[in-house]
Amino acid sequence: MSGIAPTATRPAPRGGGGSAQTLTSGPRRGDLVFSGVVRAAAIFLLLLMAAIAGFLVFRATGALNANHANVATYTGQWAPDDTPAKFGIGSLAWGTLVTSVIAIVIAAPVAIGVALFISQYAPRRLAQVLGYIIDLLAAVPSIIYGLWGILFLVPHMQGASQVVGDVLGWIPLFDTNGPLGRSVFTAGVILSIMILPIIAAISREIFLQTPREQVEAAYALGATRWEMIRLAVLPYGRRGVGSAIVLGFGRALGETVAVAMVLSTTYNFVTKWLQSGGNTIAANIALQFGSAFKIGQGALIASGLVLFVVTFLVNLLARRITGRADIPKDERWSLLSVFRPGRRAAAHMESSYDANAADVPDRAGTLEARDEPQEVAADDTAGRARPHRAAHGAVGDSMLVSPSLPRRIRSSLAGGMTVGTFVLALLPLISILWLVVNNGRHAMSPSFLTHSLRNIDDSQFGGGVYHAIIGTLEQSGLATLIAVPIGILVAVYLVEYGRGVLATAVTFFVDVMMGLPSIVAGLFILSMWILGLGQHANGFAGALALTILMLPVVIRSSEEMLKLVPDSLREASYALGVPKWKTITKIVIPTALPGIVTGVMLGVARVMGETAPILLVVGYIQNINVNPFSSDQGQATLPTVIYNTYASPEHASNDRTWAAAFLLIVIIMVLNIIARLIAWWKKPGRA
Repeated sequence: MSGIAPTATRPAPRGGGGSAQTLTSGPRRGDLVFSGVVRAAAIFLLLLMAAIAGFLVFRATGALNANHANVATYTGQWAPDDTPAKFGIGSLAWGTLVTSVIAIVIAAPVAIGVALFISQYAPRRLAQVLGYIIDLLAAVPSIIYGLWGILFLVPHMQGASQVVGDVLGWIPLFDTNGPLGRSVFTAGVILSIMILPIIAAISREIFLQTPREQVEAAYALGATRWEMIRLAVLPYGRRGVGSAIVLGFGRALGETVAVAMVLSTTYNFVTKWLQSGGNTIAANIALQFGSAFKIGQGALIASGLVLFVVTFLVNLLARRITGRADIPKDERWSLLSVFRPGRRAAAHMESSYDANAADVPDRAGTLEARDEPQEVAADDTAGRARPHRAAHGAVGDSMLVSPSLPRRIRSSLAGGMTVGTFVLALLPLISILWLVVNNGRHAMSPSFLTHSLRNIDDSQFGGGVYHAIIGTLEQSGLATLIAVPIGILVAVYLVEYGRGVLATAVTFFVDVMMGLPSIVAGLFILSMWILGLGQHANGFAGALALTILMLPVVIRSSEEMLKLVPDSLREASYALGVPKWKTITKIVIPTALPGIVTGVMLGVARVMGETAPILLVVGYIQNINVNPFSSDQGQATLPTVIYNTYASPEHASNDRTWAAAFLLIVIIMVLNIIARLIAWWKKPGRA
């Protein structure tokens, strides 16, 4: 084995542990125990996914049996707790599909343009910064998108919808004879902004993996930059980008709070996309759960089961698409590859250069080398054959000048369009940050951070979010304590021991968990922990739901970092007779620790902004509760404060809503920035 760092593909499980003569029963026993622990963690992950599906099916069966309406076609009011029970999921599934399709149609071309601009046009040193800026869109919590959508986007979408209706009103889908604004089209726009960074991040990584030989060959044949992209970069990344789009579609299917805040709820099959109305599965769960009883809860769980199955199939489709693509497996799914050393980006950008070349020949392979025009003329005068040689700026026997004006125009337009897509993607982030900062600063004060909302009504100024800060930190802290050891053990299994069916299954379900809707995690804890085991709705239940969402982030980031530990370190340890379990715990994990910490911080930042599962399994209170295990009251978090105060017509309450949003976004972005700094500081090869 060489001392070169592992490649991006998952290496074969490492062996080691010393020779039989150097091992005693102690080290052998230690290896057996440690390998058993990491395998148990991997099996636990599979059991967790099986439990999610099993409990959802079990809790949904009773409601489906009690339903007296056609669950697929019924469009009446959601009334599962009435006698007789009546509810339909078909219209909700249709609304989910419509909003997600609108989101993909808008987000996919913009995201691809952003990825092309960052990977192919932006200067090398600027590209990484621009990528981080776009990634900040993914760091914005969904509750902030919902707040921005209902208070800023909806009023502006009324005029935009009317313009679209005036132009395309002859198409029934775009009829505007009704109230506008809170429509499935508006929800689709918000979803497109939320999924754009996911598609852009994966597409960017795929484009940067285009073989440099293909890039340089296109330039050598006289291609302009856009022609190089069209002939080399886009064909190479086609399947990978397709997978990114499918994964973005799966993310849109499961979005809850932002859609619930924007839509004007109806239960019919939406046929006019610009008019107010519509609903989705996830949004309906968030809106109806507070008033649901036994059958009603079962009906919501049944709809969540449908959402779980759909997102599972979408992730399976994405995996099959990338399974046929010629890209490393680990690059297909990881959104954390931005924390790897920038060796691929650097190699790609250093090998790409501007070519002042002429037209691309009609047949590939007609040019073998570049000669100066004078050399070609001398060859022609002397009668020397040039079957596969052409001049720089020549094809065949004809002398060509610089690229034609139409080709230069097309290339310039393509470059300008990629810049335009980047600016277009940046506008929502600027708008969100401006609104949050501008509106949130009015209520921000030391007392806002040290007082709760106890005995403070909507019309009163004062009060604060101290109670929500405690809940946010405690629930995310408990989730971290549970998710980190399990996630690291699973990652160790995949890198150091994983083989066969178990490793394949674990890898697949980690990918599935990356796209698991947060509302499904909340429904599982509700059906298993609260309804099944009779536990109370409290902060610990919320931490369990957040653990499910945090686990795949920790596993994937830890796995990536463990792979980057050079094999030479393992080999040196094994050569000294150190058992495998000590090599892993004393050398491999400490070496990868900075990257693991980065992934953990990203996971914490993600779960801090979750709203939907907390609404289901924790509950909201306005006073301080420092005990997340308490059985007689809920526990507030910053997202639930925003969700429970945004609809108030009172100015004082609105100020507190924006201030809570400002505080939440500051905490999450600080965590992301710290994670980026750690990744940069510990990047191999940094001077």
